[in-house]
Amino acid sequence: MKKQIIAITTTFACLTAGGLAQAADEGFYVGGDIGRSSNNLKSPTKPSVGIDKTATNWGVHGGYQFNKYFATELGVTRLGSTHIGSGESTSTSYSLDAIGRLPLTDKFALYGRLGAAHHERSYSGFDKNHGVGFKTGLGAEYALGSNWALRTELTRFNNMPTQGTYGNASNVLSMGVNYRF
Repeated sequence: MKKQIIAITTTFACLTAGGLAQAADEGFYVGGDIGRSSNNLKSPTKPSVGIDKTATNWGVHGGYQFNKYFATELGVTRLGSTHIGSGESTSTSYSLDAIGRLPLTDKFALYGRLGAAHHERSYSGFDKNHGVGFKTGLGAEYALGSNWALRTELTRFNNMPTQGTYGNASNVLSMGVNYRF
């Protein structure tokens, strides 16, 4: 937890050092985010065993913004590890998304995403399972300068591989940064 706080503080300090010019309307960008994922898990027994449905997630992404209204993005999201009793599940998602943006000011925009995601989920003592599903999300972005932007997003990963009482969806609330070239 200390490392995450130090990383977030350092990131924000670096971001505020940049100018406050308007963000470019097109070009390549890269970024990263960190947040909390929540998985739909159910206890296999009554009384229920200990369940840990939430995990820290992180992701990296890169994309191209065609204009101020549309972008595409490739991303990898590590959804973290969840637990049911002594069992553990770790999930990762690889995605390709279309992003529709609605600029409200020259610095602030709302956006939505729709994409396809390849999911990998490993279980303690078992091989990895794979699945392909939709990825949807809603977010907000604030330009700090001509190159840097902060964003926050609520994302849903659907059709994740299931086994036993591990559900097929994961919701993620994250905050991140983008750097535009």
